[in-house]
Amino acid sequence: MSSKEHILHLEINKIKIFRYILANEEISKILDNYEISVDDFIKKLLSKTLENIILNLKNEKNALSFLSNFKFAINDYFLILRSFKNSIYLHMKNEKLDDYIFRKKIDEIFDLFYIYLLNEDNTNEKVEAKIEDTKRINYLLTLLDENLPLIDISFDGKVIESSKSFKELFLYQEKENLELSILDLIIYKKNAKKFLKDILENDNFSDEIEVQKCDKTVFWVNIKSEKKEDTITLIFKDITYKKNLEKHKKAFLEQSKTAAIGELISMIAHQWRQPLQTISILAQKLIITRATDGHVNNEILEKSVKDIDIQLNYMSRTIDDFRNFFKPESSSVLSKPSVIIEKAIKFLHYVLTINNIDFELDIKNDYEINIIENNLIQVIINIIKNSIDVLLERDIQSKKITIRCDFNENYVIIEIEDNAGGIPKENLKKIFDSYFTTKNDDKGTGLGLYMSKIIIEEHSLGKLSVKNGLDGALFKIELPKE
Repeated sequence: MSSKEHILHLEINKIKIFRYILANEEISKILDNYEISVDDFIKKLLSKTLENIILNLKNEKNALSFLSNFKFAINDYFLILRSFKNSIYLHMKNEKLDDYIFRKKIDEIFDLFYIYLLNEDNTNEKVEAKIEDTKRINYLLTLLDENLPLIDISFDGKVIESSKSFKELFLYQEKENLELSILDLIIYKKNAKKFLKDILENDNFSDEIEVQKCDKTVFWVNIKSEKKEDTITLIFKDITYKKNLEKHKKAFLEQSKTAAIGELISMIAHQWRQPLQTISILAQKLIITRATDGHVNNEILEKSVKDIDIQLNYMSRTIDDFRNFFKPESSSVLSKPSVIIEKAIKFLHYVLTINNIDFELDIKNDYEINIIENNLIQVIINIIKNSIDVLLERDIQSKKITIRCDFNENYVIIEIEDNAGGIPKENLKKIFDSYFTTKNDDKGTGLGLYMSKIIIEEHSLGKLSVKNGLDGALFKIELPKE
């Protein structure tokens, strides 16, 4: 789901999210303690907070002064904001709209809220803190202890101090004296030793690593380190959700790749059919010539061998093209979109020809970009193959597919348009959903366009969208120039 769709969903369902927050007993106690009505709380804080979240999601900055509408103690503010963030996550999860990128953005927005509250001078806690600096420092340390999972370790990895939040994350008792090493937390000893070496050699270091709780439950964390004179501070963030999402998407990618292999093998068969027929005709011609003339002269023999060789070379190049497509690529290269488009068309040339589909390539401007070529080839094949299927299914008489290439200030733009009549309005929003397909079970998995969106938007940091053009569907790929 795109950021725009998340924003729209938040706007439409804000009452549901507010109900989650108000269902929290601790929130009810805060309202009772400060004698604040639910209506005022919603109007002056919850609504304002959601408006600010939406503005941030739109990359529009807004003042955070609304956070001072009530003179809550700062720890009560923190509790309210945590409840707000968790309510958004819970609602999105229940609606099956949750994803890592959205969570990351929400995390960043709430971090801004927390920082503002810590620096703002108008809350009751801040006013009281001015009376005595020591109280203020101790208060902030308590907040960090309760909200930030961190430990101080010695240079040999022994845990010296740990926050309350760290103990909660790793399921240790609050008052338990931890006699352990960072090496005990990290699952694989080889990784643990490397991690300790890295944080000793760098003043600041960050890594994602598998760790275990005291009950041996395994989970993923991001650990950031800061090296001091005689200790190292480690800050932990649970990223298990992110890793599970990546694993889920990797499985989808593999499934999509398997489906693509099946389709491409079918294309190889089509690509080879014509040269095999030509070779068969040439061989039969030699046999007939020998049967009728009693022999085959050198001129005919050489010409036939030459023609057969041309066909075999064509078949060999086809194999090379397919082999190159399935080579794993881990890094991007500088390449022109026109070159990548032509490589994709090579795979589909026979299918387009045999089905009498007119193909037009309109390269207005070409601009070199950093891209993993095979990823973009796969996306272009997926979109064109989808257009071919719809053109054939609807039995369009003058079938046509057009590809245009251009660029603007920020993006290289590739448009793929067909004349198959377009996508029904009710399907436009679902076209990139996983397993969504209007084809028969034997003709589509519903993964091609879903994976195409992931490849473009998450792996290539671009955009993939679709709308109905004049005569059919119009897919638009936008890839960053830099």
